[in-house]
Amino acid sequence: MSVAELEGVSAGAVISDIPTRMIDVGGRRLALTCSGRGSPVVLLETGLGAESNEWATIQRAIQPFTRVCSYDRAGRRASDRASSPRNAVDMVDDLHKLLGAAEIPGPYVLVGHSFGGLLMRLFASRHRDRVAALVLVDPMHEDQFDVFGEMFPPPTPTDPEAWRHTRAFWTGGWREPASTEERIDLVASITQVRRVVSLGDIPLHVITAGTFLNQSLIPSAPRVELQRRWEDLHKQFLKLSSRATQSIVHGSGHFVQRDDPLVVVDAIRAVIARAAPCVAGPTAT
Repeated sequence: MSVAELEGVSAGAVISDIPTRMIDVGGRRLALTCSGRGSPVVLLETGLGAESNEWATIQRAIQPFTRVCSYDRAGRRASDRASSPRNAVDMVDDLHKLLGAAEIPGPYVLVGHSFGGLLMRLFASRHRDRVAALVLVDPMHEDQFDVFGEMFPPPTPTDPEAWRHTRAFWTGGWREPASTEERIDLVASITQVRRVVSLGDIPLHVITAGTFLNQSLIPSAPRVELQRRWEDLHKQFLKLSSRATQSIVHGSGHFVQRDDPLVVVDAIRAVIARAAPCVAGPTAT
């Protein structure tokens, strides 16, 4: 995937008819957009550089049958900036404070795209008693840079600029917080999530996209092998839970919520159904 895809370009329409609240999380405010009613509460977490309106289509589809919330991490969209560099624990702590300050009780169904999948795995590990289920949407794997960095062909004078930037990021640039808009310490974040080796029996669904098959920057010849490696990494997520399932969507690019949103909605519905016995309770308002 290119740097542009990895960083994210907010393509979703702004959810203009759903109020966005600015919630204080300790001297800083984060933008939170919630809609619908019911339990469990679906929490939508974006990938690197993306903003909450990336989830507009998904949020509209979920809100008729339960409560759903999207938010912007520090420094994204309307949210206040925080001191940087920041790591995954910092961001998970922000989300935990946000939910408390906004009085949004669990249980939660965590939905994370790309880097957001890494964050949601960490959140589930740290707050397991409040998590009903987890959906990982073409998630980032902690080994992906080691696996794919060495597979980039040597540079040539005719390489497009976007390809040069992509190579630079994947072959080492990712180690520098300045390589991401949010100034994320990915080295520390990856170390933190490596400690998450089990989520018990939490219902978990992994959506794996045809990320490399549909990446126009990559020459056609290696795409199949790159995709195979991507799918092999994603299979490892199935070891996190005794109730893990996976769907592979070869027709979708990395941003499944844009390319095939119904797949994401169906996955959310499915994990809610599987989690139903442990999330029964009064309807939230």
